[in-house]
Amino acid sequence: MSPKKLIKEIKFEVDRDYEQSEKEICKTFLKEYNKKNKEDFRFVRSGDPNIYEPTCICTDNLNIEIAPVYYNQEEAKATWGLVKLMKKREKEKNFNRKNKEKKDYLTNANLLFCDSLNERINSKNNKQYNYIGKLFLVIEESMGLTEKESVEYFIKQGKNFSNNIFEEIWLMVQSAGHYKIYRLT
Repeated sequence: MSPKKLIKEIKFEVDRDYEQSEKEICKTFLKEYNKKNKEDFRFVRSGDPNIYEPTCICTDNLNIEIAPVYYNQEEAKATWGLVKLMKKREKEKNFNRKNKEKKDYLTNANLLFCDSLNERINSKNNKQYNYIGKLFLVIEESMGLTEKESVEYFIKQGKNFSNNIFEEIWLMVQSAGHYKIYRLT
């Protein structure tokens, strides 16, 4: 088998896996969204990127653009490991923080989370989409590193994006094998 043919087959397989992953993310989001909003949207087909369609085409003219958030795994583990350690220490009765002048680690992690999320939303707002009906953006974080406190902080204080095209923007996070969705706009 020639190297060019092998590369094309590998690329096709990766693209197919990515499309399948997006389809499953969309179906999971729709399940949570329908439950939360008493709706009955369903996945119809994957969008065609060659004609600028959003990631997923759904029933009742709902279109969904999926935007997975990827972190550097080592950095994320270190950051959230430190956050969890600091939270654990603060809950202990006899813990006396020696360096009170240092910034709160939880706040720093929240700011990193907000920056990453704002950047992802702004980049999707700069794209052109070909669709009919409503367009939602779903930011999906499946690594289970984002905690409820970070999401609440983002919703209350950390939003710094412009929304020009999406009717609704949602964040979908995974925790302990379950997904939870948060409306950002």
